[in-house]
Amino acid sequence: MHIVTKFLTASSLAVALGLTSLVPATAAPLPMVKSPQVSDVEHVQYRRDMRERREMRDRRGWHQGHRGYRDRRPGYRRHSDGFWYPLAAFGAGAIIGGAVTSRPARAGTRAHVQWCADRYRSYRASDNSYVPRAGVRAQCNSPY
Repeated sequence: MHIVTKFLTASSLAVALGLTSLVPATAAPLPMVKSPQVSDVEHVQYRRDMRERREMRDRRGWHQGHRGYRDRRPGYRRHSDGFWYPLAAFGAGAIIGGAVTSRPARAGTRAHVQWCADRYRSYRASDNSYVPRAGVRAQCNSPY
């Protein structure tokens, strides 16, 4: 059955490709139709006043002297990279960064110490480590 299906599929595909390749291509260049030029754009000449140029010459720096805020904002300090940072953001970043990078505090409960001492002969409760077969001390992870 599998061979018959393959044969019928291949033969029908061959017939379909053979019949579609006999049709001639009907592509021909079409004549270009000229459309009338319609535009609502009005061309004007823009020229700045000389007085504006004199005023702009006095303003120096980026954005013609604009610095963002008119007055100094409380809680912000100017730093050398051109951005303004609140001091509270630095403090919060230091606290959060210290909390994330600190080692997780192990409770050292009696159940944990007892489980590790029963499981490993070389368990040391002071630093929660034991010596496995490799010879390098490893941390004891108990279910408690």
